[in-house]
Amino acid sequence: MSQKEKTLYPFPQWKPDDRSFTILKDWWQELEDNKGEKAALKRADSLTEVVFCPAYHRLLRTLRKEGFFVPESRFPKLAAIAGLSSRIKEDIPGAIGEQMGALKTGDKPTISELRMRRLLACDDLEELFMLLRRVLGILGGNASFSGLAAAIWHWESLYEKRPYDSRRQLAYDYYAAASM
Repeated sequence: MSQKEKTLYPFPQWKPDDRSFTILKDWWQELEDNKGEKAALKRADSLTEVVFCPAYHRLLRTLRKEGFFVPESRFPKLAAIAGLSSRIKEDIPGAIGEQMGALKTGDKPTISELRMRRLLACDDLEELFMLLRRVLGILGGNASFSGLAAAIWHWESLYEKRPYDSRRQLAYDYYAAASM
């Protein structure tokens, strides 16, 4: 690799028009034509079960073929993205945190503050996968592909104390929309 070539990482925060999101959305649209693969991903109760699905491997292969660096350490995060994306019915542009904090009838946010705090405190990827499955159910499957994928891809342990941990942005967006 020459000095000018730059490593491409998928699902950058704050760049919803990145090519990796287009690849994800194209992959999702292919799932619409293959109901069996989509159903298998939706039935997956764990990240291991997602990895057993050929559709996950097709997404991984496509990202790598397009030049994105997906190290083995990120395979579980990509599995979470694939499994959760299969549950999205409609891509709603915007921040996923804002969608969770949007006020429903009355003055309560769509996702309760307790559920949101549980989500923000989560350090285990398997648990995060299960919590986000429930969140997508509450949202009726209407969520942002780019927001969801970027949040999962950049989710780090609370002990890492990374400056760009996606949970911070999720919290800012949620509480801004929830008007608390």
